[in-house]
Amino acid sequence: METITLQYDATNPALKGLIAALLKLDGISKAKTTKKKSGLDEAIDDFKNGRTTKCRDFDDYLKKINE
Repeated sequence: METITLQYDATNPALKGLIAALLKLDGISKAKTTKKKSGLDEAIDDFKNGRTTKCRDFDDYLKKINE
């Protein structure tokens, strides 16, 4: 199965009707899309889930990343 990504104006009634008609055809389905997280969002998620490294100073940091 091939994948095609479409971006369209969801306020346009003609386009909404066209998309609805396409989705009624056999073999065409709508996939859930996920928005890619920004670097800041990933960092906040890491912090909330305890995926952090605590270091006393910069030398300790260098030791830990080189392990």
